[in-house]
Amino acid sequence: MIDDAVDKGEEQATRPERSNLSDAGAGLVLQQTVVLLVDLVESVRLMREREAFTVRRWADFVRVATSEILPRYHGTLVKSLGDGLLARFETVPDAVNAAAEMHRAVTAQNIGLAENQHFHLRAGVNAAMAWSDGIDIYGTGVNLAARLATLAGPGETIASASAHEQLATALATLARPGETIGSATARDELTHGVDASCEDLGDCILKHFDKPVRAFRVGPAGPHPNIAARRDYRTAMQPSIAVVPFSARTDAPGFFDVGNLIADSVIWRLSKSANLKVISRLSTAVFRGRASDASEVSAHLGAAYVLSGAYVAGAGKLMVSAELSSARDNQVLWTDRLSGEIGDLLMPESELAKRIAQAVHLTVFDAEVEHILTHPLPTLESYSLLLGGIKLMHRSSKDEFLQTRRILDELINRHALIAAPRAWLGNWYILRVTRGWSEDRTREASEALSATHAALDRDPSDALALATEGFVYCHLLKDLDTALKRCNQAVETNPSHALGWLYLGTVNAFMGDGQAAVDATRRAMELSPLDPQRYYFESLSATAALSAHQYESAERLARSSLALNRTHLSTWRALTIALVSQGRMDEARETLVMVRQLEPTLTVERYLARIPNAQLETGRHWARCLAMAGLPSGSGGSNRH
Repeated sequence: MIDDAVDKGEEQATRPERSNLSDAGAGLVLQQTVVLLVDLVESVRLMREREAFTVRRWADFVRVATSEILPRYHGTLVKSLGDGLLARFETVPDAVNAAAEMHRAVTAQNIGLAENQHFHLRAGVNAAMAWSDGIDIYGTGVNLAARLATLAGPGETIASASAHEQLATALATLARPGETIGSATARDELTHGVDASCEDLGDCILKHFDKPVRAFRVGPAGPHPNIAARRDYRTAMQPSIAVVPFSARTDAPGFFDVGNLIADSVIWRLSKSANLKVISRLSTAVFRGRASDASEVSAHLGAAYVLSGAYVAGAGKLMVSAELSSARDNQVLWTDRLSGEIGDLLMPESELAKRIAQAVHLTVFDAEVEHILTHPLPTLESYSLLLGGIKLMHRSSKDEFLQTRRILDELINRHALIAAPRAWLGNWYILRVTRGWSEDRTREASEALSATHAALDRDPSDALALATEGFVYCHLLKDLDTALKRCNQAVETNPSHALGWLYLGTVNAFMGDGQAAVDATRRAMELSPLDPQRYYFESLSATAALSAHQYESAERLARSSLALNRTHLSTWRALTIALVSQGRMDEARETLVMVRQLEPTLTVERYLARIPNAQLETGRHWARCLAMAGLPSGSGGSNRH
């Protein structure tokens, strides 16, 4: 495909642009160019099914495009790419008109053919400076046209912001007195009957481009657009999952209901997650034994993910094969073979069901992160953005963390009346400070409170917004009394809100109310046993245990948290404090090495300036523990033990 060709040649294509004109090579000139790239949709499948027939049809199209369409619009063929064409033009209207006529040409070719043999083009248009040797053209502008084409659905043309600007200027120039820019008359003169309306698709993250690229659909959307218009975003914030009763691999009738027991136990656990919608087993039962096609289950139940499997039972033992599939591409995302006891399924806390549910939950979040990192934002479902964004927010990479901001902004644009994206934006500001990526607490606090206020304007009872606002007052403003009030409001509003209890426990810990802190964080983990940010729950629970002087428990929680995320600085600090408090100084010094690797500039002075309980005995004790482990007292200072 065109996109693959660009991957292979991108470095070579862009090399001249990184040097000055004299270094670029004899005959190379830099000039303004309008680039059109058209790509045959599903060319690999068409070639595989009827190669000779497809080649002849494509050759016919190329002949029409080069001998009739390009000359009509003053275009020049740069190269034929096997399943695509690269052409250049002097103006954007000419390129858009040529693309529209190419779409019509292949549509005419499709008459009389079966639908699965239809040709469809996708096109990308960009106006940019490009290097030319009189034959070929090179540079990032050419690559961008190819990337834009990948956003197009069958029969669509996608243009860059620079191309859109030229097109809008042309429309304005053709508008007669009294006409609105882009009126039917001016548009018809410009495009010879083609609808040249432009639809803003927003910022798109494109492969190999560091910053999002603004894209516009030129003309109407095709029958199967890759990108929905902003006004069409109505997807829920949680993906749905269908758990199909597992199939028996044994004929013994007494074991038939084991498959239902597995499904029921997994459904019960997945239902405790606020991030998933779980479809009732009464609806999924009909697919027992025939759930191999996730897209079929999705078509009937609207599920984004399908969990199915089989089992062999006998003599009280159980061997289970489970697999999770994505309905968007019918691909298996996770599969495993697990063994257990049949009696385990009758227990309130089935270990087998717990293992399956945990794996499924983590896989869903990982799948959405991968989806975000490989697709442009406007093509993504809202639940993909939210789930993937939550997980990216806790990744160790600063670049991934910063990308989460764009994701949250996209969600806010789509769902203006929903509180959740704004509440998560408040969390983003808190994490930016606590992870050491911003020293301006005043500004971050103002931005975070602006986000939580906006969330509460939309839903005054939103527990996430209330809890987040409490954490802003705790971590950024060091106002523990107001923080405690907001977190209490959160759990009173929604007693099942895990993050509310987690934040409440942390505020209690900083205030020195250790037992209340432990009770609240323990409840948080009970309410969200499958949370994808389990490390974060355990890290804050370790802080609660420190406040209660339960140092062995704090150590256990911190080590469990670090097993899931070894780059979380505050967890290493908590572990260091727990070890010092137990008198295990050698281990504490080793742990502090990791603290200083993650934040080389940290000192006791900086630590006290950061924590909200620096004036309380709890905070002073924690600072003394870090100093005893070897943390410098201040800039240029040394510690005396």
